[in-house]
Amino acid sequence: MAHSKRTSITSMPRLKTKARSRKRLRQLLDEVFSKLVRERVNWTCEHSGRYFPQGERQGLHCSHLFSRRHLATRWHPDNAFAHSYRSHQELGGNPVLFERWARDQLGEGLLQILEDRYIGVAKYTTRELEDMLDHYNKEYARMLKLRADGEIRRIEFLAFD
Repeated sequence: MAHSKRTSITSMPRLKTKARSRKRLRQLLDEVFSKLVRERVNWTCEHSGRYFPQGERQGLHCSHLFSRRHLATRWHPDNAFAHSYRSHQELGGNPVLFERWARDQLGEGLLQILEDRYIGVAKYTTRELEDMLDHYNKEYARMLKLRADGEIRRIEFLAFD
């Protein structure tokens, strides 16, 4: 009986293994960041005011003003909002409306700082991604403790940098 040759992870080229771990780090960062954004406003849509119990995660999205493809703003608290599916569709489908809404929320100065950041190029090392993940996990644990202690208002979380 002939045995098929298996490729183990250790025999794969180093670049592919590294790329795979960076991809997983980005996924984990997206997950914790999304939870932070929704927890920040106690699971309430920032546009419509509708409350979503934590079990209804699908109804409340982490919505980005500047596209997630730009790493400089992808995981920045000022670039993300908790929006219901309906609000996310409405604002995401109308960038001018979204920008006006965000300007009202953030103010002109903070929006300009965010836009300057968005224009910049960001590249993170694997170590920086790991550090960012650790930072945001700690921020999430801090938020959950505050909620458990009875805090119901908005809880801000610190950006990584």
